[in-house]
Amino acid sequence: MTAISCVSLVSPVGYSPAATCAALRAKIAAFEELDYRDRAAIPIRGARVDAIAPSRRGRERLRLLAKLVLENIEADMAAAISWSQMPLVLCTRDRETPGARLNGMFADLAFPDGSAVTDRRTAHIAAGQSGAFAGLDQARKMLADGAAACLILAIDSLIDARTLAWLDGQMRLKTSETTDGLIPGEAACLAIASKRPMTRSHVVLRGLGLAFEEATAINESPFRADGLTSALKHALQEAGTQMHEVAFRLSDVAGESYAFEEIGLAQARNMRKTRPEQPIWHAADCIGDTGAAAGLIQFAWAEQAFHRKYAPGELAALHGSSMAFGGRAAAIVAA
Repeated sequence: MTAISCVSLVSPVGYSPAATCAALRAKIAAFEELDYRDRAAIPIRGARVDAIAPSRRGRERLRLLAKLVLENIEADMAAAISWSQMPLVLCTRDRETPGARLNGMFADLAFPDGSAVTDRRTAHIAAGQSGAFAGLDQARKMLADGAAACLILAIDSLIDARTLAWLDGQMRLKTSETTDGLIPGEAACLAIASKRPMTRSHVVLRGLGLAFEEATAINESPFRADGLTSALKHALQEAGTQMHEVAFRLSDVAGESYAFEEIGLAQARNMRKTRPEQPIWHAADCIGDTGAAAGLIQFAWAEQAFHRKYAPGELAALHGSSMAFGGRAAAIVAA
């Protein structure tokens, strides 16, 4: 058994898992004009964390996101967890994605017990939107090797001049000239994977699948959604369930038609029986594309939905897709 508990979440719509997920459920969006312009010199719209001044850029912005997510851990939870005894898996953007340097990002940052973040970091997974799922796979290996629990920190910001220019150049950014594109966002999320639940609210990981997609958003390979289909198939098999038994789905789709088509194909290719309805929730509708943080945000939303009794069923399917670089992942979770 692997239990996953989201202990802290900072997003453009909230500074805790409960606040963020309540806003997502209510469809409260946080989009505004950023201090960046597209190729036509028109301001880019995005979703940023208000507690971080727009003048803070690059690595400093990522560092402040990390600081916020550590400072917003609830006091009772901070006191109940043995922080210094848990290894840390860090999940960040794809290595190929232009952006701020990550070295030194955690300088002088510490967990609630005073242990330094840099002392806890055991693994670094740079895989973008599929990174949190790969991080969970790494955490499961650590648990199997004897660790009682493992920390997973996912942090990313697309609100960076280098990232925005790259997305705009690839025609993947929603601008005045490109309607089929994503809206940039940012977030940081901290979760604990453990053999036994460590908090009252949590989800149980029933199945996990990782795969690779040859046809990406930036090449011309034939597109059949093979990667996400395979990842979802493996997750369902490990969970011992079938697609029609999944009550609802969550995804990191952030506005690109490519991504919508992929998730629809992956569902259809794994569905063996019809189901009256299977709603799909998109956090990006409210907070944009949060990159590497998008995966853990899905786990946090599923956890809140089960805990607060508004989940439409007992099983949820989560999806992660690095559109440009091929990483694909899926997970099946239960209350």
